[in-house]
Amino acid sequence: MGKAAPDIDVLLVGGGHNGLVCAAYLARAGLKVTVLERRGVVGGAAVTEQFHPGFRNSVASYTVSLLQPKVIEDLGLHRHGLRIVLRKRNNFLPLPVESGGGYLLTGGGRTAEEVAKFSPRDAAALPAYEARLDAIADVLRALALQPPPNVTDGGWWKALPELLRGARLGRRLHALDETLRQELLDLFTISAAEYLDRWFESAPLKALFGFDGIVGNYASPYAPGSAYVLLHHVFGEVNGVKGAWGHAIGGMGAITQAMARSAAEAGVEIRVDAGVRQVLVEGGRAVGVATAAGEVLRARAVVANVNPRLLYQRLLPADAVPPATRERMANWRCGSGTFRMNVALSRLPDFGVLPGPGEHLTAGLILAPSLEYMD
Repeated sequence: MGKAAPDIDVLLVGGGHNGLVCAAYLARAGLKVTVLERRGVVGGAAVTEQFHPGFRNSVASYTVSLLQPKVIEDLGLHRHGLRIVLRKRNNFLPLPVESGGGYLLTGGGRTAEEVAKFSPRDAAALPAYEARLDAIADVLRALALQPPPNVTDGGWWKALPELLRGARLGRRLHALDETLRQELLDLFTISAAEYLDRWFESAPLKALFGFDGIVGNYASPYAPGSAYVLLHHVFGEVNGVKGAWGHAIGGMGAITQAMARSAAEAGVEIRVDAGVRQVLVEGGRAVGVATAAGEVLRARAVVANVNPRLLYQRLLPADAVPPATRERMANWRCGSGTFRMNVALSRLPDFGVLPGPGEHLTAGLILAPSLEYMD
């Protein structure tokens, strides 16, 4: 007698924001989906928690721009309570005395005026710099909503349509003029420092933009390829404003709680305190999971919303992972160049270069006067 068909279509391991979005879309397509989250709250790195008595904060990720407007609309996140507001100012760079003192404060329609304090030439170059990055980002925004071509799954009759679709995606990139295509190639290959040197001369401005090239990136601003992260930071949008960054009212956890409500409304079962010990594999395909509590759940498909190294080295049986993949995962660098520290303050900080309260305290704070300092 064969095994009974599982009553779960998709088991999703991990309840981070990507997993919740995936679960919601699958459920909206008519599938029965169960999400298993190890912690007592969903959200992954997008959570709001009390880190000290009386103080709540976004304890990991902290600002939003790359949340797709299509996802917000499709999942009805505003209807489920999500509200995002634009930052009043973008970034605040106070400079030490040995670097000349003063400060650079961007955003609020005064960026060019602020930059001109250090270099009129750089202030004049800003519009062209922003326009070029935005022109490239527009094409990549469209490509981001398309699945990459899959030319390895099945025979040539399956690969051919995928190749044709890949060609159509390529035409979108080819529609950029020749200088923008070259610039896109450069952004993927050169360092943030080299790219910024092409445009600007003042150390404070290069430091301010250079920070965008290293935040969350395990690399120096002089590392080849770090220029791409500059593009990544103008890739998103908030409330229809391209390249903008904002804050979710209620912290980043407000985003994932809205996602969880949307997923539950679509029929997704979300289990917290439900860690997964192993992904079960039979006949070369994932058929379910064994939980840390000893429960076995079977499904027609398993989706992993976890670190790839965790998936391939701990959750999958060793004999289910090809040796080349095991070796690749063992050598894959997935450490972090970033740490997060949440501090409960008795009062707002007071900066000598710009004393007292003000909009600069709503901005991102960068304590690095130059690219050399960051390096």
